[in-house]
Order: sequence, then structure tokens, then C-alpha cells
Amino acid sequence: MSVAFADELLERRRDSGATAVVDLETGEQVSYRTLARRVQALTGLLAGLGVGRGGTVAMVMDKSAASVAVMWAALRLGARYVPLDESLPAARIALLLGTCAPTVTVVQPAHRELLDGAPAGTVVTVGGDPGEAGTGWDPSAEAAPGPAGTGGRTPDDDAYVVFTSGSTGTPKGVVISHRSMCALLTGVQETVGFEDGMRFLNVAPLFFDASVVDLWSTFLVGGTVHLLPRLRMPTQVTRAIEEWRITDTLLVPSVIRMLVSRFSDAGRRDLGSLRRLWFGGESCPVSVLEAFSALVPGLRYVHGYGPTETTHSATLFLTGTPGKDGEEFLPIGHPLPAVDVLVVDDALRPVADGETGELLIGGAQVMTGYCGEPERTARAVVEDPAGAGGRYYRSGDYVRRRPEDGALVFLGRRDDALKINGNLVHLSEVEAATLAVDGVSDCCAVPVAHPLTGRAIMLFVLGRQDAGTGPREEELRRRLALRLPDYMLPARVEFLADGDVSLTPSGKLDRDRLRALADGPGEGAKSR
Repeated sequence: MSVAFADELLERRRDSGATAVVDLETGEQVSYRTLARRVQALTGLLAGLGVGRGGTVAMVMDKSAASVAVMWAALRLGARYVPLDESLPAARIALLLGTCAPTVTVVQPAHRELLDGAPAGTVVTVGGDPGEAGTGWDPSAEAAPGPAGTGGRTPDDDAYVVFTSGSTGTPKGVVISHRSMCALLTGVQETVGFEDGMRFLNVAPLFFDASVVDLWSTFLVGGTVHLLPRLRMPTQVTRAIEEWRITDTLLVPSVIRMLVSRFSDAGRRDLGSLRRLWFGGESCPVSVLEAFSALVPGLRYVHGYGPTETTHSATLFLTGTPGKDGEEFLPIGHPLPAVDVLVVDDALRPVADGETGELLIGGAQVMTGYCGEPERTARAVVEDPAGAGGRYYRSGDYVRRRPEDGALVFLGRRDDALKINGNLVHLSEVEAATLAVDGVSDCCAVPVAHPLTGRAIMLFVLGRQDAGTGPREEELRRRLALRLPDYMLPARVEFLADGDVSLTPSGKLDRDRLRALADGPGEGAKSR
């Protein structure tokens, strides 16, 4: 199914009575027909405020059917949507708004004060009355569908901007075009295949690029997206799967590991409706997937890999038997149809199959660039090293290509490396070895100062020894010593209980907080 513009996915279903969105926070169910009529009303409002081709619609909103309407309305007008994390402090919100320069910012009343003094453009308050600082929008208002105001646009126009953290401490606004977005959606459809009646449980916040797959892939086939409120505990996922007979969901491995090793809830629930489990963003041991397979026999696993800069998933690996290849971690697979990949050395020369190199990602899914930062874009996106034309994103990830089938295997990050006694160490390799130990549901390796070697590794392990939910330190060290050389073994190990650390909005361990704790134990860090 070929599309040129993302909003076409919904336009073609605007007369359908099928359910498009279910808000699990409020229970509201919205059909494609109703959603289209609500979007038409909002489109008229935004157009009157100057939103058109090349414009920007920022969103400071909780996840809801209204959020989906804002995204669709922006696309119909030829503008780009920019979802922001409503839990951020006001100063951070102002920084992001200053970067993307919105024409309009749509905000819920509960978050309105975050925009005080911020460069938000015209402020539209959800459910609010017109006022001096902006205007109000009734998200239940409807209008008869009419033509979209998108004359003259091209597939290279911006579709959305997602902010990611930058290594320099400043956020990066990744700009994705309609061409890139549609290449992802049609590529995933061609590779995975969907069917009528698809019910996708959206766990990722809308300000994470994973939501693009959740929402728009489902809309591609006229399925139903179930919007889960902000994830606070993994049992929210299993309850929703059982209650709403979910067929697909995308989880970060941290949540999968917790479901398998820390909660009995998953075993008590009827998860038989689930057809595919999508995951990516972190390493997930095959042993965890095998344990999940015992809960849901016949499940298909979709392992996706791709930086935000390559429109979420650049490669996919599909399997129904996660342990069949004999590896502790699944490969990241093969590129999607519109993606080209190169594995190169430090001089950007191709390496042979089986050798380690940096992954370069080219093709239609490569970002337009970083919002307002051409120099940063030029460092991240390079011309084809072979001189054949095309742009490639330097992922900073080390991979190797399996000679037997060409599947790519992820090995670690270029920027997670440090030297200990002259030996190069990748922290991701230490974490992968730790995750393979029975009883470890999550972990985080961070560099710390050491009086003898200069640098050493501190390992945080989620699972209390005294509660029986994690391995004893002696057993953990013994298992790590079987897999890692001496210089890669952690100098310190801290065991953490669930209440000692927080998860990020995507469900991952809060690594920034753990790095801060490594500099000196404070509140929340406890040895076990």
C-alpha cells in the first residue's frame, strides 16, 4: 500500500465507523468518522491562526484522542507536529519551543503555566475559552470533512519533529519528512504484514518516536490504537492486553524483563490475543523472550533497531522461536525496503562480513536534519563513502554482519567505550553479560574513578539479594567472570530494589540518575 503523505492514511478512512482510537485513561472510543470530523473542526481553527504549509504545531498534552487529532490536523495543513513531554520543567519546555519555533502550541489547562514566557506562538488551550493569551479549542467539536489545505506540498515537507537528548547536553530536534515517515510505514507493512482487526496497544509516549509505528502503522490498515496512560508499572500492560484483546504492542526490553522475572501478573492473565510482540531500544536476552513465549505460545517477535534519526526502525528481525539461532541476543536483522546499510571501519571503508564496524544507515528514512542546526546535521549525516550518491547517518553503533544469512548483530555503542589499563571496554557488553545472568531484570554499567586504574566500572543491578529477586553478588561475579576478561569486571556492584530507582517515560532505567548516584551514593541508592 503506497502513500505519499502520512495524513492520507486517515483521509481514506474518514467515512469508516470502525474504531480508530481507544483512550484507556478515560474509556473514550472514537471512530475514524468522528475523528475525521473533529480534525476538520480543528483544521479550520488552526488555519485561522496562520497554520499552513511549513508551519509548526507544538503539543504540550497528555496522551489522548485529542492528541491524535492535533497531529492529524497539523499534517492536513502541511505543517509539522511536535509533541513535547508535559512532565518537563518550564525552562526545558521553553528551550524546545525556541528550537522548533511553533506557529501554534496546543496545551491542556493543567500544563498552561509551563508556557508562561515561552516562545510558544499562539497558544490554543484544550477545552479553554478564548482569552488574551490565545484561544480555546473544544476537542469534541465536529465539522463536515472538506479538502485539506495542503496545496503545493511535496513528500520532502516536514511531517514531525521528535526531540532526543544530545551528548553535549543540548536536545536535538530530529526533523522527519513525509517521505521518510511513509517509507517506514510501508516498509514495516511489507516486512511484517498486518491484517484487519489489528488492535495495537500504544505504550510509548507520543513524544517518543516509537509512537509513530504504534499509531500510524495501525491507521495504515484501519485498525484500532489503544492509548495506554503514562507507564507507571508493567502490570498496566498485561491488564490492557487481556481486557481489550490486544493483538500487537511495542515494549522496551526493560518492561518485558520485569513482566517475566518480577511479576506473576503476566502468568495469571489471558494474553492469548497477542499475535506480535515488538521490542527494541535495548538488549533483551533470548532467555527472557523464551520465558515470555511460555506465557504466550505461538507469539511472533519483531525486533526493531533504528536511531530516531532514521525514522525509528531501520532494520527488523522476525522470529517465532527466539532461541533457534543459539545466540544469547537476537540480531537486529535486515534493513527495511527503503533502507540501505553499510558496515565500515574508522575511515568509512567497508569491512568484510563477520568483521566489526560502524553501521551507516542510508535511504529514504534518513532524517531531514536537526532542527535549526545545519552544522550538527553535517557531522551526523555524510555523503556515500563510495561516491555513488546518497546520504548516510552515522549511527555510532558497532555491528557485524553474519556471513550465513547477512543479518546484522549489534555489538555496542561507539560512545559507551572507555579504557581500563589500556584495554578498550564497551559498557554495553558488560550490561549484556549481566542481563544473561538468571534473576537480573535490568542493569546499568557506568564509569567511575578508580585510585589505581584511573577508570573502573560500577554496576547497578535491579533485584534485591535479601528479597530473593536477584542473584547473590558472589554468584553474579562468578557468572560474569565466565564471560568477561578481568579488566571488564565491575569494581563495585550495587543491588537496587524497585523503589530505589525510577523509570524514564519509555520504561527504561533512569540512567542519568544512576550515573549521578555513582559519583556518590545519595538518597535512593542502597547496597544490598
